[in-house]
Amino acid sequence: MFQYRTLIVDDEKPAVELLLAYAAKIPELEVVGTAHSAISAKPILQEKPIDLLFLDIQMPDLTGLQLLRMLKNPPAVVLTTAYSEFALEGYELDVLDYLLKPIEFERFYRAVSKLVGSRQPTVGSQAVPLQDEYFFVKTDHQILKVNFADILFIESLREYVRIHTTTQRIVARLALQRLEELLPAAKFIRIHRTYIVNIDAVQKIEGNLLYVGKEQLPVSKGKREEFMQFVEGKLL
Repeated sequence: MFQYRTLIVDDEKPAVELLLAYAAKIPELEVVGTAHSAISAKPILQEKPIDLLFLDIQMPDLTGLQLLRMLKNPPAVVLTTAYSEFALEGYELDVLDYLLKPIEFERFYRAVSKLVGSRQPTVGSQAVPLQDEYFFVKTDHQILKVNFADILFIESLREYVRIHTTTQRIVARLALQRLEELLPAAKFIRIHRTYIVNIDAVQKIEGNLLYVGKEQLPVSKGKREEFMQFVEGKLL
């Protein structure tokens, strides 16, 4: 079994100990080192091959984000912090995931699964239920949390997207492709160069139109075959 060489960087000892305990539950992770500052982490990253880096953002002297910008070929990075306002900047640096403290094991496991593949973790004999996924977007001088399960569909507006949820419409400066890569392929599918749809929100299909809430969304000619294969895989 391949093991991902893992480094944990956090200036708080309890946080390091928690991540060590979580990592010990996942056989694919091999923790090869810990560091209590970004400065002490840098030589480890230069000297050892690291596959996965858990990196705290708020640390004295040098922040995790500042360290990340210094790395020419960074490993897969999971940012950890108690401050949600750093989420957007973290994703702009192409991190694997972003964990808000206090971190629960289920959320930790979801982050790791993006690298090592998805499987259901167990603790003792009890399966651990996985939580709903989410992401943060910056809009109108605030950062909003968007749950995957709340999304109906997403619409491209060139440099922006409009995220249609069950409760609101959110406009954010993002590329549609970025969200397509982030959202789980088992639930979300690109039906047009302009639209990504949550298949759970589709009420009916009529010709090349999908009925989602009060909206009718077109399936493009180039995406129709892929979409119908997706639907037929769930057809009884």
